[in-house]
Amino acid sequence: MLLAQVIDRVVQRRRIVSALQQDPVIVRLLAKHEPFLRLMDRLFDVLTGGDTGPAARVRGAMIAAAIGGAGMHPLVADLDDATLRDQMLRVTRQLFELPA
Repeated sequence: MLLAQVIDRVVQRRRIVSALQQDPVIVRLLAKHEPFLRLMDRLFDVLTGGDTGPAARVRGAMIAAAIGGAGMHPLVADLDDATLRDQMLRVTRQLFELPA
């Protein structure tokens, strides 16, 4: 499942993700990087169910922000990767009523 894969990557690389999300040069490069853009398109399709309406787009943006933010948040810095991954996946599905 793509959502689980994204959470896996965020958790595995949480320290790098934090640095990348705050680096304006990297943000500009990723905005033009075709493989990254394709991945984001696929992820947003999963998160929105293919709906392009405002509610679905806001929902997708909020889920993506929550996943990225949770992976680098100081409250979870002491959690091991397996625990963080399992909890992030469970909570994401719960909060946003996504299928298992």
